[in-house]
Amino acid sequence: MSPGPAGESRTTQLPPGYWSLVAAGEPFRLLFPLGAALGIFGVLMWPLYIWKVTTVFPGQIHPRIMIEGFLTSFVVGFLGTALPRLLGAPRMALGETLGFAVALVGLSFLHATGRVFWGDQVFFLTVLLLAGLLGTRALLFRKDSPPPAFVLVALGLGCALFGSATQAMERFMPASWPVWVPVLGKLLLYQGYLVFPIMGVGAFLLPRFFGLPGRQNFPESLALPPGWLGRAGFALFCGAVVMTGYVVQAVSGSRWGNAFCAAGILLYFVREIPFHKAGFGGGSIALGLRLALFSIPLAYILLSLLPGRSFSLLHILFITGFSLLVFIVASRIVLGHSGQSRKFRDKLWPVLVLTALITLAMLTRVTADWMPDLRMNHYAYAALVWSLGVMVWSAAILPRVRCPDA
Repeated sequence: MSPGPAGESRTTQLPPGYWSLVAAGEPFRLLFPLGAALGIFGVLMWPLYIWKVTTVFPGQIHPRIMIEGFLTSFVVGFLGTALPRLLGAPRMALGETLGFAVALVGLSFLHATGRVFWGDQVFFLTVLLLAGLLGTRALLFRKDSPPPAFVLVALGLGCALFGSATQAMERFMPASWPVWVPVLGKLLLYQGYLVFPIMGVGAFLLPRFFGLPGRQNFPESLALPPGWLGRAGFALFCGAVVMTGYVVQAVSGSRWGNAFCAAGILLYFVREIPFHKAGFGGGSIALGLRLALFSIPLAYILLSLLPGRSFSLLHILFITGFSLLVFIVASRIVLGHSGQSRKFRDKLWPVLVLTALITLAMLTRVTADWMPDLRMNHYAYAALVWSLGVMVWSAAILPRVRCPDA
């Protein structure tokens, strides 16, 4: 309190501190920076091994850290911030956010030290807790209906639970299950867990990135509004087509499995996220988003045409599909929640640099297997280029997580 000119007291209201913002139900402010750090950690395991700094082969460890640590940090940060707001339900508490952060760091440490089984189990419990917290809010405390496409988010979380559970089953009861079940589990853990939420969240969120009308917007209503079930049914139909693709891949190894995945994703994108109708404006965020959305069905199309190169071509899905998409969406969320929404359609050099370097990293990693003599070095170069792009983005964008939206 300080005296005013007339002897009156006046209160200077300071902006909320960082931890107050996290505690106010915005877990992205903690989990997005954590996810970027875990991504760099997981990627740099390759050059450290290739150049003999460490002796730990990252073949199984690297994808686990990237899926269960890096990308899950962004999944929890986004869903934990957005879904309670959409539902009008209680927001995520500070203790819940800190619990997720500890779990994500812990499972990444377990994987990095070779305890893959225990890392998978911590991941299973983390996703189960997330589904329980969000499901409880949706069933008991909501004041509005969720977007119908969010049925695919639930399907994605189910894929994560099934995929991590099958890894335990394969270890303890390898002869008790058909041989294709663990294969399906790994496909759902590495791909379905992220593809389905991208489809579901994307249908609600991404059209506004391009200035397009959204098909997921319904009047506020506790009861399901008219037309909701039809939209949800279409989402589940497209999800079933994609799921059929994973099952076909697991059972027969056929290239038709990837063709089913491509068909289901393309059908849903064209109907619900028609970014091909938005022209080519919209700034850096829209540019990166176009590339990421294009990369996901492209990866499945190429996998169906060139099944012998699946190990290489999957990195189109992982690098310019999943990783670029989460950074682009995170850019918009951080800007929007820090009072910088006027920059949504600007040319943002950190986002352009990120997009360019992640694309270069993808091309370097995908083409490495066509050059056997240089392959391992190209793995390392791709990891370094990806990490550099994320570091530039982190230095320029992430400091805004400390800024409130005035």
